[in-house]
Amino acid sequence: MKCLLCENPDSARFKVTKKPERSYFHCDHCDLIFMAPEERMTAVEEKARYDFHQNEDQAGYRAFLSPLMKDVEEYAAKSGKAPSELQLLDYGCGPTAFLGACFVAKDYQVTNYDLYYQPDQDALKKTYNIVTSTEVWEHLQNPKIDIEQQLRMLKNGGILAVMTSAHKGEAHFHDWHYRRDLTHVSFFSEKTMQWFAQKYNLKTVKAKSPYWVFKKVAPTPPV
Repeated sequence: MKCLLCENPDSARFKVTKKPERSYFHCDHCDLIFMAPEERMTAVEEKARYDFHQNEDQAGYRAFLSPLMKDVEEYAAKSGKAPSELQLLDYGCGPTAFLGACFVAKDYQVTNYDLYYQPDQDALKKTYNIVTSTEVWEHLQNPKIDIEQQLRMLKNGGILAVMTSAHKGEAHFHDWHYRRDLTHVSFFSEKTMQWFAQKYNLKTVKAKSPYWVFKKVAPTPPV
C-alpha cells in the first residue's frame, strides 16, 4: 500500500494479534506506521471516544504541556516581538481548547481549530507565527494532507510545535501502550521526523519524544 506520508508505494502490511487486534502498514522509506484504513473507527465512534477526554483541566496535563509551552515562549523571546504581536494556531485543540487558553493568558493572539469541536474553515485560510499540534498527529488519517496544511499556514521563520510519541520499530510496536488507543492511527519515529524535516526544509529545534519543534526556513532568494 502507498505510504500515507511519503507516498512510497510499497509499505508492508503486518498484523498485531495482541488485543486490540489490528493490521498496520510500515513504510521502509520514512518509517511511518499506520493502521489499515479499513480497520479504523468510524467518525462517530472516534468523536464519542474524544468526548470522554476531559483531563485538560488537571494540573498534571498542564505539566505535560509545559515543555512545549516553554519552547514556544523561547521562540517568542528570540523573535523580538511581544506575545501580543504573534499569531498562534492550535491545530486540533480538542473540546476545551485548553492549550490555547493557556497562551491567551500569556497575551498571545490565539486561533483554535479542531475537526470536531471548532471546525471553522476560516482559521485554515490565515497564516501564523506559531502552529501547535499537541496529541494530534497520531490521530491523523491522512497525515501528508494535514501536515502540509499546517506548514502552508506557517509563516517563514515560524515554528511548528508538535507533541506525539515516537515508535521504536515494529518489534516494539506490538506491546506498545500507545497503539492500544484505537483512535491512534499514525505513528512517527525519530527517523520519520528526520525525514519530515529534510523533506520540507525545516530546521529541527527539538527532537525529544514526545516533543518536536520545527522552524520553517525562508527559501533562499534567487541570485
